[in-house]
Amino acid sequence: MRAPPVAVVWRLGLIVFGFAAATLVAALSYAPTARAQEPNAPARTTATAAPARSVTAPSARDQVSDLANAYEAAPSPRIRGSIGGGYDDDGEEGGDPLDSDPLADEIDPSESLTGETGEREAMQPVDGLTPADGRLDLGEPEPWNDGSDLGRDTRPSEDLDVFNNPPAGHDPLLFQIEDIDPVETDRRPARFARIEPYDPVGISIGSFVLFPEAELGGLYTSNVLSTPRARSDIAGEIRTEARLVSNWNVHAVELRGTTFSTYHDDYPSEDDRAWSAEARGRLDISRRTNLQGLVGRSVSQEDRTAVDANVTGERAQVHSDEARLAFNHRFNRLAVELRGSVSDTTYSMPHDGESIADRDTLETRQAVRASWELKPTLAVFAEGELNQRDKKEAPADGIRRDSDGVRTRVGLDFGSTGAILRGQASIGYGHQSPRDGRLASVDAFLFDANLALRPSEITSLMLTASSDIYDTTTEESGGVVSHRIGIEGRHAFRRHLIGSAGLSYTHYDFHSTPISESAVTAFVGAEYYASPELVLFARYQHLSFASNDVNGDYETDEVRVGVRVRR
Repeated sequence: MRAPPVAVVWRLGLIVFGFAAATLVAALSYAPTARAQEPNAPARTTATAAPARSVTAPSARDQVSDLANAYEAAPSPRIRGSIGGGYDDDGEEGGDPLDSDPLADEIDPSESLTGETGEREAMQPVDGLTPADGRLDLGEPEPWNDGSDLGRDTRPSEDLDVFNNPPAGHDPLLFQIEDIDPVETDRRPARFARIEPYDPVGISIGSFVLFPEAELGGLYTSNVLSTPRARSDIAGEIRTEARLVSNWNVHAVELRGTTFSTYHDDYPSEDDRAWSAEARGRLDISRRTNLQGLVGRSVSQEDRTAVDANVTGERAQVHSDEARLAFNHRFNRLAVELRGSVSDTTYSMPHDGESIADRDTLETRQAVRASWELKPTLAVFAEGELNQRDKKEAPADGIRRDSDGVRTRVGLDFGSTGAILRGQASIGYGHQSPRDGRLASVDAFLFDANLALRPSEITSLMLTASSDIYDTTTEESGGVVSHRIGIEGRHAFRRHLIGSAGLSYTHYDFHSTPISESAVTAFVGAEYYASPELVLFARYQHLSFASNDVNGDYETDEVRVGVRVRR
């Protein structure tokens, strides 16, 4: 071991000499004066002759009073003569706090006895602090970090700090009306899973905030018609969205509108002209009771992969009107929700006039849900739901697909304020019974999830799952059991560069028929935030569709690039 330099030894010697000199001066300055003992005074030879004083041990709350103290290995010793916990000479509280000494029962060689009262006189330093004992830490210093740890994150600190989790419950987009249907209408987990260096700030309009957004992009697809014989095409895409949200202390209102248009080069039949409008509201009756509602209308073109969709020719136009209502009340840990909804969906062909009214559906649903809160970020729940489906016409086989159904679910709700996990997951049972006895009832296992996990500030995972029993015009079948599960991950490689990847699997089982179909979708993407208002994005997606029907298999590759503008 190399000998220490002379300069280091000299400085250590000065420090030791300084501590010794200071200790000697303090001892001489505060040494009590000697007094002759009176002849008739009883001799006092032990410290136990002083009146006993009760000492209460400090609680854990007193020991750690702030964040700074929380990092200390042990509570600092209480300074003698400090304010608080004083006792007078009679042993009662309320005496001069400067005279208190909670350690009076211990023998301290730095204390002396007064000749008149027999009490100890504590030595007090000039600055009121406990004298140091003069010990020096001469242990080996910690090795210097030379950056050889391959597991550490080498990004700049400003890139890491920007992804700190927001305070619990905070949401810059002001989502306030999410309990209408926790499985279908709750957007908070998806928002929590998104990692963005900039949060939209919106535009203040009185007591409302407007969040506008627009996307302009290009699309290349290798199989535009989603058929075994692939045909490629390119298209331009325009997507817009605007949300107007109230910023009130009580009650809430939200208006939302979207548009989506595509312009294909070779196959204009695949062009989209979709739009939607939605209004949500929440009426706060009391702190524990509210009433939430939603009304909306949407117009879109049916996807080629949808159940009963046309694989050739024109795509059907889908018009949907919907209304939902939910009543929520919390007793204590028990919360109860009553909800109902009605939706009217109609299908029509845009040009050839072919009637597909056998798919038009009027559906009503009623549900009750009870949850018990174990803690703010964990609750268990159970719910039951009824539905009634009415069709406008019968399909080609002459059997109307009117039916009644039951859904039961139990699950866990992780709330919307956790720093790591938010959302809910459930399992259950579904039963759909056609009203025409010529069709058999359909039973299914249900699994639903809407979970967001953030194991770190720069990485997130999103787990989604949905299952239900859908109607079909397929002969001899009373319904289609659908199960879908998907996982998506996002990671911040740099402050402004966010990567994403995902995988999903969907399975369709046509009841009472041998038909079975499945779809596997995988994608990777990246977003570059050039500024808070401008985002560049790119995405690649692969779809593999398999069916035991004749000529039912196909694959599709899509590439999207574009720019997003928002406020």
